[in-house]
Amino acid sequence: MRTADARILVVLAALLASALLLPAHVLAQGCAMCGTAFTKDDPVTRAFSWSVLFLIAMPYTLFALAAGWLFLAHRRRSGRRRADVIVLRRTQATDAPEESPT
Repeated sequence: MRTADARILVVLAALLASALLLPAHVLAQGCAMCGTAFTKDDPVTRAFSWSVLFLIAMPYTLFALAAGWLFLAHRRRSGRRRADVIVLRRTQATDAPEESPT
């Protein structure tokens, strides 16, 4: 491994270790508005939470649809090839060789 690649790996490992060592409450403070603007049982808070859920769910739904379509297309294509391989060719019947009396 070259020294430049080793340095990059060391830097990435250090960044990962520092991110894992941060307390959870520090990582949860990503949006100041979410922690201060909404009260606990406010209807606006619930509507905001549902809208975030739908925004997050849409890319996963599109990915699942595309992956399912690709999977089914692959199965259909490989199923046809598998059926072609399994077909047995008919052979002509031949008479058994006659046994010679000895």
